[in-house]
Amino acid sequence: MGRLCEYNSAADNCQTDKYSIRIPLRMTQLTERDGRAWPLAFEWKDADGEAIRVKVDRIVSVAPCAEQKSGSVGDRYECDIGGRIEYLYYSKLQPRKWFKVQEVSEAEYNAYYKLPGEPGKKPKSNA
Repeated sequence: MGRLCEYNSAADNCQTDKYSIRIPLRMTQLTERDGRAWPLAFEWKDADGEAIRVKVDRIVSVAPCAEQKSGSVGDRYECDIGGRIEYLYYSKLQPRKWFKVQEVSEAEYNAYYKLPGEPGKKPKSNA
């Protein structure tokens, strides 16, 4: 199935078939004196690949959250963005950063998380 899947040969089943990647966000935030951060707007690439500014209309809830895959600790912000509920994450570990989790296909997942030297990875050129 892929690297994300834990395979149990005795039960012959797969733990998960969902693939997700963390998309880092360039966020405009309000930071209070006590260190709490509130998302205001972020940049997102549209279907054409152009960066657009997305405004957070309302924060519905904030909950402490640990992301299972990377082990980051932080907060999950449930936000109303253009009438839809979206989840934004703020990692409290250094470096502190905002990200969004996006569901993708297995091929997109494997391409996104390729390790250096893995077959099929093209080396970067400095030209």
